[in-house]
Amino acid sequence: MSSGQPREVARSAYWKTAGHLLGRLRDRHGWSYQELADRAGVTADLVVAYELARVRYPELEACWRITAALGVSLPAFLEQVGKVAGVSLVAGVRPPSFGGAAGPRRTSIREEPDDQDALSSFVKQMNEPKS
Repeated sequence: MSSGQPREVARSAYWKTAGHLLGRLRDRHGWSYQELADRAGVTADLVVAYELARVRYPELEACWRITAALGVSLPAFLEQVGKVAGVSLVAGVRPPSFGGAAGPRRTSIREEPDDQDALSSFVKQMNEPKS
């Protein structure tokens, strides 16, 4: 197996999970593919392709528009997908080192806690056995 294949397997698992979660969020709103597409300003074919993981690397703007239409921030969505899939698309990425006595400096973008908490709760609910 070449060194690129494990990464491709991880990507495939990640985007398959992302598509599943998009579909579940769309269903939760009771929207058709066309309804979500209209709200997001994309085509219904694109929504279907993303939900079925037919697109290998989704476009940033389209993903952002779709998650925004669903009421979820893109960073929160992607983080939740990584947790559910057990895959990180940024595994092995080395952030820049800024040196100095304090060592590397890290910056982070903080999400609104309610956004991540609401999405986490939804994912937990969808994974609970139905009664």
